[in-house]
Amino acid sequence: MNLYKILIISLFFNSSAYSDIRSEFPSYSYVLTEFDLNENFIDNPEFKHFVQTNKRAYRKRFIKAVRRGGLIIPTIKEMMYQRDISPVFLYISMVESEFNPKATSRTGAGGLWQFTVNTGQKEFNLQINNSVDERYDPIRATDSAIKYLYKMNSNLHSWYLTTMAYNCGNGCVNRAVQRARTRDLGTLISSNNNYIKAETKKYIQKVLLMAMIGENYLFKNNDRLGEMMYKINRDSITPVKVRSGEKLANLAVALQMNSYYLEKINAHLKNGCVPSGAGYRVNIPTSKVQLFYARYVQNIRPSNRIYSKNSYINYK
Repeated sequence: MNLYKILIISLFFNSSAYSDIRSEFPSYSYVLTEFDLNENFIDNPEFKHFVQTNKRAYRKRFIKAVRRGGLIIPTIKEMMYQRDISPVFLYISMVESEFNPKATSRTGAGGLWQFTVNTGQKEFNLQINNSVDERYDPIRATDSAIKYLYKMNSNLHSWYLTTMAYNCGNGCVNRAVQRARTRDLGTLISSNNNYIKAETKKYIQKVLLMAMIGENYLFKNNDRLGEMMYKINRDSITPVKVRSGEKLANLAVALQMNSYYLEKINAHLKNGCVPSGAGYRVNIPTSKVQLFYARYVQNIRPSNRIYSKNSYINYK
C-alpha cells in the first residue's frame, strides 16, 4: 500500500474518531466554553484518548454519584446561579467527593469540596469543634467553595486554570505557566513535558469529561442519564432554624421523613443534634418547608411572642 493510501485511511479514521466524540458528547462545546477553552480542544489527541479510555467507567461513577447527590446537586446549582458562577463547576465537587457529604481523604480533607481543617477554619471561618464540622455542611461548604473559586480565578483569569489550581494550588499553576511560557491547556497536560504534576493533568481532564457526561441531557434526547438529572432537579435543600439541642431524629418525625436522609444533608452535626446555644440552622428538603412550618414551628411558639414564618426559615 503506497504512502498516499495510508495517509487517506489515517485521516479517515482520525476524523471518524473526532466525529464520534462530538456526536456522543454534544455538550462539549458548552462545557469547554464555560471553562474558558476553545471548543476545538475536543480535538486534542491526549484529551480525546482520555475520553475514549475512561468514558464508560466515568459514566458508571457519574450514575453512582448522581444517585447519592439527590438534593445536593440542585442545591449547588441554585447557589451557583445566584452567585453568577457557571453551574458546570459543580463537577469539581463530583470529582472531589462524588457528592458524598461525609467523604474524607487520607490527608484529612473532608466534605463535598474536600477542605482541610486549616483551610476551612482560616480561609472561610467554618466552625470545626466537638459538636459541628461545617466542612460537611452542603450549604456552608458550597458557599466557601464558590468564594474560593472566585478568589483563585481573580489571580489566574481562566476557569480551566482555576480548576487545575483547585487540585494543586495557585502557586503550582502559576509556576507551570511560567515554565511552559504558555497558558495553552494542550501544552500543560501533554505527556511530553512535566510542567505540572500528572495528578493535575488527569484532574482537569476528569472534571471536563464528567461535565460533558453530566450536561449531555441538555443537548441529547432520550438520554437515560438525562432522565435522572431531570428527576433530581425537582427538590433541593433549605436551611431552617430549630431549637437549641434539637435531635435530628425528632425533626425527621415532624417532617415525616427517614432520619437517614436528614442526617445525610446534615453531616456537619457530629452527634445527630443541634449544638446548644442560640438557634442553629438545620438543612431540610425544600419540599418539606411547609410541613416544617405547620408541624414544627407551630408547636414551639411561645405564647408571649409572635413568630413569622421567616423567623425560622432562612432561604438560600
